[in-house]
Parts: sequence; C-alpha cells; structure tokens
Amino acid sequence: MKPTVPTVPLAVWKDLHSAAQKFHALRPWEMLDDTDLIAVHDASTGETGYGVVMGSGGTLFGFCLYRGAEGFHMYQRLLYGSLDIEEDDFFAVQNCLKIELGPRSDLQPEDHSVIRRLSLRYKGKHAWPEFRSLLPGYAPWFLTEAEARFLTLGLNIACHHHDRINSSDIYDSIRDGECFVYVPVDDARTTFAAQWEAWPTHDSQPQKPPVLNLSRINALRAKKTEPDTPWETDVFYLPSPVFDYERPYYVRVTVICQHSSGFIYQAEPAPPESSVHQLLADAICSSVETHGLIPESIFVKNADAANALTPLAKALGITIRRKKKLSAIRMLKEAMMDSLVYGHGGGRKRK
Repeated sequence: MKPTVPTVPLAVWKDLHSAAQKFHALRPWEMLDDTDLIAVHDASTGETGYGVVMGSGGTLFGFCLYRGAEGFHMYQRLLYGSLDIEEDDFFAVQNCLKIELGPRSDLQPEDHSVIRRLSLRYKGKHAWPEFRSLLPGYAPWFLTEAEARFLTLGLNIACHHHDRINSSDIYDSIRDGECFVYVPVDDARTTFAAQWEAWPTHDSQPQKPPVLNLSRINALRAKKTEPDTPWETDVFYLPSPVFDYERPYYVRVTVICQHSSGFIYQAEPAPPESSVHQLLADAICSSVETHGLIPESIFVKNADAANALTPLAKALGITIRRKKKLSAIRMLKEAMMDSLVYGHGGGRKRK
C-alpha cells in the first residue's frame, strides 16, 4: 500500500489560499507571539482548535492550529517549558494543522499543482504556503477537505483577532483557567462572536494492558536462565518516515538495554497502531527467550508502563522500577538519530 493524497475540491483550496494571502499580508508575527492564543470553535463540526502565530522569533513563519484538548495540552507544555523536545519525540506526537510560509523550493509537486490550477503567484522568501496535517505517530501529510476548511476558518479568525488587537479592542486572549474562543455566526463564516471559556480538560486515553501469554510465561519460568543486572526498556520514534501505509508514519522502536553497559538485547520496529505496553511486554519475553537471562529489575520511564508490566514482572520474578532518565536507551537513541540524520559517522554535538 502506498500513501494516498486526499482529494480536496478546488473551491476549498481557493478559500484556503485566499485566507493564507490575507494572513501573509498582515504579517501578524510582528504583533503576536506564542503567548497570544487564538481559539476557534466550529459549531458545524463541534471541533475546537487553538491557534498560534509563528514568526516572532524571525525564523519560522506561519500559523499552527492545535486540535482539541490534546492540542491545547501540547500548547501549554510548549509554552511553559514542560516538554523535552528530544526526549518526548516532539516531531511525532503533535496533533495540529499547520501553514508554513517559506521558499518555493520547500513545496512538493502536489502543492505546486494546486497553485497552478488556481493561477496564483507568490513572490518572496517567506511567501509560499505549505499546508500540512500532523497526527501523533504520523509524518506531516496533505490536508483532507475537512482539515482544509477548518484551517481556513482558523486563518480567517487569526486575521480578525490581529485586527482587534491592533485596534486595542481586546488585549488578552488567555488568562488563568480561561481562553478567548471565537465562533463564526454567519453562513459565510466571515463574522465572529467570542467569549471567555474554561480551558479544556485533557484526559489521556489509558493504554490497554498487555495480553499475557500464560503458556509462554510458564515456558520462560521453566527455562534455565542466568541472573542479570538491571535492564532498561522503552519505545521511541525514529524521525525517518515510512511510506508503505495509507499515510506516512514514523516507525516506533521497542528497545531493551542492559543498564550498566548499554548492551542492546533487543531493538525491534513496530507500526503506529501497536500498543506500547504490549510491545514492551513482548520485548521482555523475547529478550529472556533469546539471551537466557533474567534481570533483577527493569527500569521504565513512567508509572503507566510500570503498572502495566507489573503482572508480567511478578510472574517472572522481576522488579519494575520507574526511572525518569534511561541513560543506556538515551545513548542508543542519540546514536540512531545521528545515523539517520547525519550518516553513519554521527556529527551532532552532544551537550
């Protein structure tokens, strides 16, 4: 299977490009930054987005519309610095719609095709719009019709919000516990009402507990094994997308390392829909089977993983421990990232 580019009517593309041109002409990054949240609610779909203008730093220009409570949670983590860009696989966990304004060379043939069909012309280093959809586990991809319509609404409201700020009609768009939310009030979606609303509550969906194969566990318990020092286990994304699915995705790697030496017992790829806890449980069993070793304990990064793996660990006589920084896996992850990004010789300076 190869990735499929969504079909979007030309009229929808026309509206989106028109909104992008208006946004670019306003140069809102000269007035707004990442503390100016632009919340958008589409009553026709029930979808809410939380937009941020990019460009106040003078490097990346555009607009990012984070989707739903999950998106708002990501925005807050970015704003308040609780997100570790590298450790938390930021490139692979975003849920947003995005327009980036850059050079012509950044666009793909599909982007140029739309621009030609609309008979549009863009000039300038930061004038060519690239529209993309980001979903957790997946690489940036082309918009669907529904996404294009929602991003159009977000851009139009961002322009409206900019004008209100510029005229001193409003001053703040976010305050403790509340944000200013815009809603279109006419069929043309050009007139907007707004009111203060409570921050959305983000309750992350709990991962399913791993399914334990009792016959496999009994076989492991009966297997002649040697005791080993602690292991580390985790699942992380690699930044190189794979194109054998309906939408390009990032491969997740399930890793088990010896804590003291960094020796790799297992490093297996998995598609995006796989359960993290199932991957970890299966990796532990496979490592014991392959190497004939039982660690005295296994380090994991968070409480959810520790709770999910506890039944398996008890059955095998292993202690599960939380450890925020998994040093052996971090070194392996950095080496794999260097290999993918810079080639086999590495090249990134480590702090």
